[in-house]
Amino acid sequence: MKKLLLVIGLSILMSCGEGKIPSESAISEKISGDTWGQLIEAPPETFFAADLSDEVRNGITNTLLAATEEWGNYGPLEYWVLGTDLEAAKDLAEQYCQRRAERGESEFSECLSETMDPERRHRFEYYRKIGADAVAQEKSGGSMGYNGMREWGIFLYMSSYPMSFDRLFNSSPAGAQKGVFHEYFHGIENAHIESTDTDERSALMGPPWFVEGGAEYMAHITVRKLWASGKLAILEGSDLGSLEEEFEKKMTRSKKAIEEHCPGLTLKDLTYDNECTGAAYGLGAWANAYLLNKVVQTALLDSFYPSLNELGWEGSFQKTFGMTSDEFYAEFNLFLEQPLADQLAILPKVD
Repeated sequence: MKKLLLVIGLSILMSCGEGKIPSESAISEKISGDTWGQLIEAPPETFFAADLSDEVRNGITNTLLAATEEWGNYGPLEYWVLGTDLEAAKDLAEQYCQRRAERGESEFSECLSETMDPERRHRFEYYRKIGADAVAQEKSGGSMGYNGMREWGIFLYMSSYPMSFDRLFNSSPAGAQKGVFHEYFHGIENAHIESTDTDERSALMGPPWFVEGGAEYMAHITVRKLWASGKLAILEGSDLGSLEEEFEKKMTRSKKAIEEHCPGLTLKDLTYDNECTGAAYGLGAWANAYLLNKVVQTALLDSFYPSLNELGWEGSFQKTFGMTSDEFYAEFNLFLEQPLADQLAILPKVD
């Protein structure tokens, strides 16, 4: 694929205006004629709050570019990044809501009220506060997420201050790069589901361990492969732990989380509502490593997701991995009892 240039949308104060909420027929017409979920030429668009550094802007932009070049440019895609300054967040929110109003997706005033509502999760003020609180406590931390919006015909991402690109509080830019790859893979997962019905989409996505573990595993192995090839820059201050070191931590922490917070639960039982949700990411990454080791490393992209709409989650799982999910759960429970050295031996050599 030819190299794509990302459009960087700087946070500027846009003139206010009111838009109309689209009718159901207008939404249906827009979806039927859009390019959502396809490999497209139009580059992803990234938007940053004014208080963010060039290191953050370049870190997000270049990492997202590497992900789209490696896995395909699925779009249209918007990536909005918050800093910690409230006024900069308000300016960025006005730009965001002006865009929504001009496209007939939401009224400007309603959008702005919702986007800056501190009680609304996964909106601008929610993400700004995460970054601001982390800085105030002098602790590294943050959150980013794939937030839809299928009904708008876009892939929408939002992020709190990605302080690791600024190397604050001993954080590593390598972790921030991996996080961008993780979130972009969620877009790929969603791109292969045609339905606009929320329940149908959720059923096709599959259990949390598969969704989150797949994104986590693919991010870890891919950034390491691209670091080694020079296609993804190793940024100054990066702590490049080996794949084996990272997965040893995941195994240890996940088992501890289940033991302390969800005793008796297995991989199959983990949901987004469990107190040990983090284990869905850690053990989920191991589960994907186990499955892909039985077939080929590209099986998710080459087989599972291309078959998902036609066969459903279980059908595509059986086609790709040659077993039912129940058979897999039984095998994986036994795998978790093996010595760590035997478990680590299934990981691919990518460092």
